[in-house]
Order: sequence, then C-alpha cells, then structure tokens
Amino acid sequence: MIGADSFDRSVANAYSGATRGKGSEGGMSVPRIVAATAGIMGLAAFAPAAHAQENKFELSLAVVEVYDSNLLRINNDGGGQTDNLSIAPRITLDYSRRLARQRIFANGYAGYAWNDRFTFLNRQDVAFTGGADLRAGPRCRAEVTGSLFQAQSDLEDLGEIIRNVSTAQDYSLRMSCPRPSGFYPAASAGFFRIENSERRRDRDQSIIDARVGIAYRRPALGDAQLFGSLASIRRAREVLTPAGPAKDVTEVRSVGLRLSRSVGTRISAQVEVAYTDVAPQLPGVTPFAGITYSGEVGYKPVSRLGFSAGFGRSVAARGNVGTSYYLQQQASFGTNLTISNRTSVGADLRLAERTFRGEDPEFQLRPRGKDTQVTASANMRYRLLQPLTLELLTRYRKRAADNEFYDYDSFSATLSAMMRI
Repeated sequence: MIGADSFDRSVANAYSGATRGKGSEGGMSVPRIVAATAGIMGLAAFAPAAHAQENKFELSLAVVEVYDSNLLRINNDGGGQTDNLSIAPRITLDYSRRLARQRIFANGYAGYAWNDRFTFLNRQDVAFTGGADLRAGPRCRAEVTGSLFQAQSDLEDLGEIIRNVSTAQDYSLRMSCPRPSGFYPAASAGFFRIENSERRRDRDQSIIDARVGIAYRRPALGDAQLFGSLASIRRAREVLTPAGPAKDVTEVRSVGLRLSRSVGTRISAQVEVAYTDVAPQLPGVTPFAGITYSGEVGYKPVSRLGFSAGFGRSVAARGNVGTSYYLQQQASFGTNLTISNRTSVGADLRLAERTFRGEDPEFQLRPRGKDTQVTASANMRYRLLQPLTLELLTRYRKRAADNEFYDYDSFSATLSAMMRI
C-alpha cells in the first residue's frame, strides 16, 4: 500500500469523536492505509472486521467541538492570530447484520463544520465506509469495502492558505483461505482516488495496488507469508520537459516476507521485511531501491489494559502532500485502559521522518527536503448515560523541516458528545 498524509488526518478527527475510529483531529484518516512498509498492501489472512461482529443498527446525533492553536499550520514566530474554534454537528450510522454465514456493515457520519475565526474553511464533513465479509466453503473468505470521504484538507502541505475540499474514494478486496496448519493463498487489491477543489486540481491522484502471497501456518510458530506486490501512482499534474509534457506516474514493486504470531489473547506481534523498488517516470525525480520494513507488537497484561508499539520504513504517496512520493521512517507507542464499563482512557506518541521526492512547483522556491513530526495525544471516553457518550481528545503536534519556513507546532482539544437516537 502507499501511505497516508495530511488529507488522511482530516477524517480521523470525526471518527475519533463519532464512530470510534483512530486518528488525530484536524486530519483525515482513511481506513485502508496505503503504505508500502514492506510492500504495497500489508495483508495476510485477515481477522473479521471489528465493526461487523454483532447485529446492530444505531443512529446517533453528535456534536464535535475543536480548539486548534494553529489551524493555519504556519511558523508563527512573527505573531499573528492562528487559533480557531470549530463546531460540527453530525449524524452517525453504525450498522452490521449477519445473513447466514455472510455479514454486511456500514458506518460513518455526515455533518458540517463551522469555524469562528477562519470562516473560509467552513465546509461539509463526510465519512462513510461499507462493505461485506463473505465466506465460501469451509475456509475461504473475502472482505469487500468501499469508503467515501469529503472535507477540508489539512493546510500543512497545500503550499498556501486556501480553501480546498478533498473528496476521496477508497475500495479494497481482501481474500484468503487459511488452514489450521499448512500452506494457503492470500491476495488483495485496491483502488484509491482523491479529487480536489479547482485551485488544487493538480493534486488529484489515483492509486491502483495489488498483492499476492503464499502463507504457511503452524500453530506453535504462527504464520509466515511470502508475497509480491505492485502499485501504480498517477497524479494529475504535468511537467514541461524538452521532450514535451510529462505525466507524474510512479510505479512501486515489492517482494518480501511477513511473520505473525499470537500468544493467547495477551501478546501479538508481526514483522514484515521487503525489497522495494520505486520507479518514477517524471524526469528529475529520484528513484528508490532498498529495504522497507514494519513491525507491530501488542501486549495486554490484563483484559482492561493494553500496550502497543510499532516501527517502520515505508514508501508513501497518498493524498495532498504535493510530491511524487516520499520515504517515511516512523515509530509509535500507545496504551489504553478501561477503567470501568463507563470510562476508558488512552495515550499515543508518534514520531515520523519524511524525505520528499518530486516536490510540486509550489515548493520549488522553498523546498521542504525532509521533515520530522512528533505527535502526542491523549483521550478519555465516558458514557454519561446509556444513550449519551462524551469524549475528550487532546493533541500536541510539532513539525521541524530542513527549511524552517515549514516549521510549526500546534495544540488542539476536541470535545465530542454523541447520543443514540
């Protein structure tokens, strides 16, 4: 898969407050993260969809209020007002139903965000995901999902402070036929498309990716999968060259190995290592060939307390970052605690370093080169009454780039209230 960026962060805010997805407010988080950590799609035999475990149909009304100390995402050493308070009423859906051995599901929200200071950023705010978990025969299964997201882009990498409403479509198909022991096949494919407002049509993008693998399972050792993957990244921009206009197309190919193991319900781990080749077709864009990797560890010493950690080196491209692609190294640590049936808390720390390849013309006079991002967040969720749930999410984010023009930090607090109808 090919990675997430500032557009992806703008959906996560609402999912945190309204439908319990993960992410950071102010950005959009597309559920199927396309990131070539060790290939293009990090998939083996997959677990059942978490949102499709029981029959349910819930409609809720939600109100999400966000304070952001630096909504414009600018270096504010010279002073000036950058803080903003927004409020977004939404209606949310959480639906899941079993049909014999099959399941269908849908969840998401639709609303509108009003800003008190930067009213030109007022916009619709929509995020929906639906699909089916299908079974065939005694072992084989497939999950089909489709998602639609629409919201104002995060201003971090747009190149200027403008209104830009982004619409993303995201489709995926995952298939496998796992066995209790022995060899089994796994495959996946996906399509992602993002369309922007008129002034950022050059950031429109589509990604097609696919992966096939052969896995081997031994109960005492876990699962191992050899895989091959490929992706084609096509951006709308054209660059004039002596030979004429050239399209911004990048091909990504990977071959690798994925290992995963669970010890009861307390410990789970997976690691993926691959050789990845990135071949940009646009003249002047530096290619990449080397090792990519990712790892995740989860630990639950007791049922109410969990810890997680991850690391990786990936090839990423998805969204409005304004590059043909970029290399990213990241690490994360998180914890969550269920205090009671009504109350839960969590915290998360993420560090990432990005090296940009093939920056858009907006950045040529002030190229970003490389940047480092540190994000720390904490949240608390409390069910006040049976139909009413409150959530508070706080986040601090700091960016330091080779070009200090793009340095900034921001603090945000999101208060969400959701009541089932």
